[in-house]
Amino acid sequence: MIRTYGPVAQRYALALGDVDAIVTDPEYVIDAYIEAVRRRHAGELFYGMILLEENHDRALTAFAPAVLAQTLDDDRRRWILNNVNVNGGGISLNGRPGPEVLAEPNLPPQVVRCSREFLDLCPALLVRSSIEYERIAGALSRRRPFEVVVLEPLLPEVERRRPERPAVVIWAPERHVTAAAFHAFALAEVHGEVTLVSADGLVPPGTRVTALRAGDPRVAEALATAVSVVLTNATDPGAAVAFARRGYGIVAPVSSGAHEFVRNAHLYDPAVQRQLHVATMKSLAEPASLRALPAAPPRAPGRPALPVDVASAPPPVTVVIPTFNRRADIERCLGGIARQTYPNVRAVVVNDAGVAVDDIVAYFPFARLVNLEKNGGVHHAVMEGLKLVDDGFVHFLADDDWLFPDHVDRLATAMIRSGAMVAHSNVLIRYVRRLEDGSLETTGYNADVFGDTATPTEALVCTPIAGNALMWRRSVFDEIGGWREDCELADQEIQLRASLRYAFVYVDQVTAEWRIHASNYSKSVDSVSEQRRIYEELHPVKDRPWLAQTRKQTLESIALRPPGYMFEATINVARPDQL
Repeated sequence: MIRTYGPVAQRYALALGDVDAIVTDPEYVIDAYIEAVRRRHAGELFYGMILLEENHDRALTAFAPAVLAQTLDDDRRRWILNNVNVNGGGISLNGRPGPEVLAEPNLPPQVVRCSREFLDLCPALLVRSSIEYERIAGALSRRRPFEVVVLEPLLPEVERRRPERPAVVIWAPERHVTAAAFHAFALAEVHGEVTLVSADGLVPPGTRVTALRAGDPRVAEALATAVSVVLTNATDPGAAVAFARRGYGIVAPVSSGAHEFVRNAHLYDPAVQRQLHVATMKSLAEPASLRALPAAPPRAPGRPALPVDVASAPPPVTVVIPTFNRRADIERCLGGIARQTYPNVRAVVVNDAGVAVDDIVAYFPFARLVNLEKNGGVHHAVMEGLKLVDDGFVHFLADDDWLFPDHVDRLATAMIRSGAMVAHSNVLIRYVRRLEDGSLETTGYNADVFGDTATPTEALVCTPIAGNALMWRRSVFDEIGGWREDCELADQEIQLRASLRYAFVYVDQVTAEWRIHASNYSKSVDSVSEQRRIYEELHPVKDRPWLAQTRKQTLESIALRPPGYMFEATINVARPDQL
């Protein structure tokens, strides 16, 4: 199923066909983000697609019409449009220097952050070319698995004829005239027929072209005698493929990815007017032809399969869950474990001297219960549960956290394939509010805090790895010991200790939720003192001045946090929806 957010995404997705995907314009990415969370929570696999504009193209859409509207001679206009990259042409737009306008970021910081986290939540991406993938990865600082899709638009049926003079069509059927003004002016000196096909069929001010509205029957006549087609879409190679299939000369923006699929595609930078004229002259000399096109992607991205030699008898994975006075939470948590796709999952519930949960645990046949007579705290409860695990892999989970259905499957498969002792994935923070009846409501999300791994050196300072993202071989704890019950930051301390000995295999997918609310954070915990104890008493380092300085800076940063500090939500849900 395809879900779209925004008008551009809606138009594009009409041709995507039978694929499970979320397609969004950047301005609507918050809605796409929430839909991605819903799908991951349900265990669905899908592609994400974000239709980012290209910076030069965006700038020229506003810049070129403003230049053409000024009282300037054509030579001055050409000079300005050939020097956009250098100094904005030396003119002002709306009272602001051209360079200042052109240097504006393509997206507001909040949209960039939400877009980056949206990509993290998607198991894989759809992109229109590898150059688009590189542009998205650069703009959003995230690399994800991806598939390339090339969608060709439906072109008018024409019977081509040999022209009497050079003829060029500027193809902008989904753009208004202002977005094609640069192209029309750049080809003003072409001694031949230049036809602009746009959404409104208007002639850009200061230009001399024949203008037609998309869908006008005369468009077919213009294409019948055209030798070359100048494409204006800076992000989509589909039209280049469709016109190359018919033997036209192709002129395309360098960012469109047309050259990946079309031989003899002549490229131009939208911010350099002269390049467009030169590329058009080259295209008149030779038709384009097709390279091999990418195969259609699977309907949805898949998960790595278990190795054949263990598929019939996969090692057990035991999830240890400490709980205290949260019956609704432990029932919900066990329900999530019951939905795991991995075929051999067990659970050990450790009731830390809280209200009885025997009836709840008994409902889940894969779960065992340990009732402690005295409350000893979460780390003590974890170690008591670990005593009941004697083989396979082990995972530790708070009773109010959640594992997506493919979480155990992905991590266990990674460990089996690699022989690793430790593996981890990424985690979504879901901010929750507890209601009077004990249920939870969502108030926000953040997929950035626990969205990476760490080198062993970085682990000596801190890791961006959540405790509920980690899976361990049971034998690890026989070798390095377990959680320190005397350490408030025991999750971080054991990660540091383990990183000194083991490789942390990294599954770069969001597969779990850490649900936090104000009661998760104690205002009485002295985080600076606890962190300093880890650095100076438990894991000191010698003869590593850079590391010592980094640790010092980390302590200073922690000291600036207010008591009860919580990571900032990327998205705040105005109307909380019940889990």
